[in-house]
Amino acid sequence: MQDFISLGQWWIPSKPEVRIPGTLSFSSDRGARLELMESFYDGSLIEKDIASDFILSDQENSLKEGTRELEFIKPQEIIILGLIENNEEITLYKCFGQITSFDAKSRPTLVFYAEYIFRKIHISNEESIKFKSIAIEYSYFREWVGKSGITLYTPYIPRQKDNQLLISYQPPENIYLNTINELDISITFPPIYMNPFDMYFGAIYYKANIEQKTYLTISNHHNKSIDKCIDLCINFKDFLSFAMSKPTSIISVEGKLDITVPKYINQNDGTYTMNEEVQEQTVIILFGLGGNQSNSEAKLSVHEMLFTFNDIGDRLGEIFNNWINKQEKYTSVFQLIMTTTYTPNLYINYDFINIIQALEYYHTVSDRYKDKSKYQKSKIYENGILKQLLEVIEEFSGENFDEKSPERSVDETNGISDDFREALKGQVKGLNRVTLQTRLHQIIEDISDLLPSDFIGDIQDRQLFASRASKTRNAWTHHNAKEKEKAAKGKELIQLFHTLTVILQVCVLRELNFTDDSIKNLIIRNRNYQREWRSSSN
Repeated sequence: MQDFISLGQWWIPSKPEVRIPGTLSFSSDRGARLELMESFYDGSLIEKDIASDFILSDQENSLKEGTRELEFIKPQEIIILGLIENNEEITLYKCFGQITSFDAKSRPTLVFYAEYIFRKIHISNEESIKFKSIAIEYSYFREWVGKSGITLYTPYIPRQKDNQLLISYQPPENIYLNTINELDISITFPPIYMNPFDMYFGAIYYKANIEQKTYLTISNHHNKSIDKCIDLCINFKDFLSFAMSKPTSIISVEGKLDITVPKYINQNDGTYTMNEEVQEQTVIILFGLGGNQSNSEAKLSVHEMLFTFNDIGDRLGEIFNNWINKQEKYTSVFQLIMTTTYTPNLYINYDFINIIQALEYYHTVSDRYKDKSKYQKSKIYENGILKQLLEVIEEFSGENFDEKSPERSVDETNGISDDFREALKGQVKGLNRVTLQTRLHQIIEDISDLLPSDFIGDIQDRQLFASRASKTRNAWTHHNAKEKEKAAKGKELIQLFHTLTVILQVCVLRELNFTDDSIKNLIIRNRNYQREWRSSSN
């Protein structure tokens, strides 16, 4: 989605005669911002007696200037219409405003932010925003799909010195994937159009540019909201980024909807009557992605991807549906994966912490380890050693009472404060949970059949790896200077990070119901596997 900035004229559907100059800017990370030079509304925007329907309930923020009290407001508009350069029609949808600056001697600046921009169309009411389909183009998506309808060949012609190059294009068949939340998703390959008038008048071509585009198309037969469609679009973006092992970005989003336009019908007497007809129109849709998910695209080869469409084929729809369903259970795991993926320039120690934290969350939540996440069963621990530890903490109070003050004091030699006591209680309650080192070792042992036979090394090497990784995490997390000196750094830290990433990828692939054989084959060919950790003994 291209960033842009443009001057224009703006109005609200209820007052089309009031047109205000303003500047619309869009960036894919921050979204749409409209800065108006004046106001749609009558009177000052900040006077206390302003019409109540322009003021939200949260008016607690106020500014007092002398004896006059002024209040900031936040107007909302479902739709704002506009014309920008070249008279291009613009619809801003789901807009909320705020005053960005205030000067008692001049008029404040009113700015609206919009969730969506619809380019090349005016839609005056929300009921008409019913997209029949939305097509999304992602970076490297066509390479990931790996289907091309372009054919090049040079026929052999005897006694001809110069070879002839023939190019043909037949779009591949569209691929239906799945129906998710009543939205049909497919991979589509639009045809390439040529101007028929040029061909008719015998135009001479000196160059030809044939480029196949590949889209994820969401068909909306049940009039679901645009929010539902865009949520699915972003979910697929995250799925692709995981599959590619690098961030993908949204290049373009186009929606199709029916609009009603006037139709003039000529009569026999030379007059005409006006009717209406429904036409399909293609609309460019823009929206902000937030954070670092917008322009974080990196150069990418198919050989660097974790898996491609050809690896899963007709299971893509099922696997993507699993991706969506698993996010609710493994929310923190997916968030940490995406944070690391979309910030490729993050310091390696933060990358390392994100991935190892994701593995710790995964072990905590996964049903596979629910009987292994504690040293003892909860009731045995609570009725046994925990009960005794809590009694010791209660007995070891050392509290004294100062006759001059009703507040408790602490015997510095033998006693503990109330805060320290509560902190100890909290810590001993959590002592039954296994350590990070144990969690890592359990995960590696559990997925050992899905890993290459030489991954990390033998049992001792795996134990050493789990110990090294957990101690390094603790050193970076708790900022202990002495422990940081002993922690992994440089090349070793990079290797730990890549190894943990491969382990996490295996865990997620298994959750997505990849077969065991396919997981093993994907990891063997994965370039990150070539950089995985080895103990010094190997």
